[in-house]
Amino acid sequence: MKRLPIYTLAAALCAGTLMAIPPQPPEGYRWVINEQFSDNFDGDKLDSSKWMDHYNGGWKGRAPAWFNPDAVSVEGGLLRIRSGTLDKPKGRKGEFTMYGGAVSSKTRGAHFGYYECRAKASRIGMSTTFWLSNQKEPFTEKGDCKTDTYSQELDIQEAVGGNAAFPKFESSMNSNTHFRYVKCGAKKEEFISEGLSVELDSPVYADYHVYGAWWKNENEAAFYANDKHTETVAFRTDVSDRPFDRPMQINMVVETYDWQPPPTAEELENAEINTALYDWVRSYELVPIGEEAKMTPEFKVFEETVEFSTEAEIDRLSIAYSYKANEDCFLDLTLEAVDGDVLRHRKISAYQGFGHDTYLEMIKPELVESITIKLISKSSGRVLATANTDS
Repeated sequence: MKRLPIYTLAAALCAGTLMAIPPQPPEGYRWVINEQFSDNFDGDKLDSSKWMDHYNGGWKGRAPAWFNPDAVSVEGGLLRIRSGTLDKPKGRKGEFTMYGGAVSSKTRGAHFGYYECRAKASRIGMSTTFWLSNQKEPFTEKGDCKTDTYSQELDIQEAVGGNAAFPKFESSMNSNTHFRYVKCGAKKEEFISEGLSVELDSPVYADYHVYGAWWKNENEAAFYANDKHTETVAFRTDVSDRPFDRPMQINMVVETYDWQPPPTAEELENAEINTALYDWVRSYELVPIGEEAKMTPEFKVFEETVEFSTEAEIDRLSIAYSYKANEDCFLDLTLEAVDGDVLRHRKISAYQGFGHDTYLEMIKPELVESITIKLISKSSGRVLATANTDS
């Protein structure tokens, strides 16, 4: 009689199009899309219920580039942030002679979760970025001062697609974490930072890349390049024991840096290279696997899949499974004997999202010849994906 393998990988019925692949959630949880901070940019204008066409917080840009709301557009399924020259200087001292743009979330409710975007950088000496931030608030953790303040900044990607002063900004995912602190009685802000840089398989301007970060808790975040884990960063605790404790806003910004030579007028006016492109941005929250979804996403987030592995003990079989579903489903689990008789048939709730859990069946493993799990839509009864021990 065939004994079940210790590990069995499932096969999905559907394959294909480029979709989001967040990291596997912890056992007993699932990733659910947070629509307030997610967008496929499929319309013909920026969704004003989610986004601002400027920086939420009043920042106008770093000279010489001003954040121009007219540089922001949505077309062809893409968020576009264009750079260009100004007809005449702007600012109190005429410090702005060119422009980029900024898109920020309307609210600052993005907290622990997974945040990712798919983007292609412009090919000029300006940034293409994806990051989270908040505003200064009193720092009360130590309780010994009433005038010190802090804010947080989680930089998932900072790229420069052309003529980069530091070549890694053309070819890498450059991430950073900043606890931004103003000490008691001080005016100058102190950056308490920890970051990383990971080489990509092609330049940031040549192809679309997926940049992601799993903000796990107050003390660490894991970073992902093209759906692969690169490094987990522990936030520095020089000042605060819980440096990243507050919700933030999401930003997609094209700016000039003070360490990077600005682009030339010819580059800024070249429509072939002067625009940063964002295909989508997605945000996810971790929720218990058995908690019903509050709403169904407006757009398809996942390719529906199901997979599992098994671990056999003397009188029980552990089936560790994961699934991806864009709607509420159930898992149809069947255990068969060598003669084809059904030994067990179970239905397990599989609410919308990317779930991971373990099912324990009290049975002698040697009696089981095969296992099949189907992901089935609750509303239509349609089989969305199938996995079995023969896959």
